[in-house]
Amino acid sequence: MKKIALILMTFLSLSIFAQENKSEAGGPPKLDELIGFWKKVEIPNEDKLNQVNSWPQKYQWFAFYENGKVYSMMSSQDYNYTSKELKEIFSVLPFDKTPNFNLSGQFLTIDNKEIKDYEEVWGVNLFAIDVNDFLKKGNLIMSLDDGKGNVIYYRLLKRID
Repeated sequence: MKKIALILMTFLSLSIFAQENKSEAGGPPKLDELIGFWKKVEIPNEDKLNQVNSWPQKYQWFAFYENGKVYSMMSSQDYNYTSKELKEIFSVLPFDKTPNFNLSGQFLTIDNKEIKDYEEVWGVNLFAIDVNDFLKKGNLIMSLDDGKGNVIYYRLLKRID
């Protein structure tokens, strides 16, 4: 577990100092690299690595759209959705009640107009190379801050083509 935490912390730390600059390992995604469909990938020992888990179901899917909307769903059962299937699923959700996102360099902010003063600030990094067996090129790591500079939750996403 310490090795996984060290890898994640090192990568995130290097990327924070790099801000807009990408390192050999990766860096902040561009908007066109973020847009699309993603599936959560399990990080080894993530139940010990994450201090909180506001998203208790193991399987999660996300969609970032060019219009600034972010859709998500979770399940206790796994499924290999295609991007076409996810597009259909997310299309039935009400546009005006769907959270918005804003990508600014290394930070992704998500707000939800349905919940007063709701805001999530995530550090985001897109891997440019394979780092190990689970941190692969093209994966997106998201780290949630507690508002005091402490990472309390990691989410690793794999693009769905």
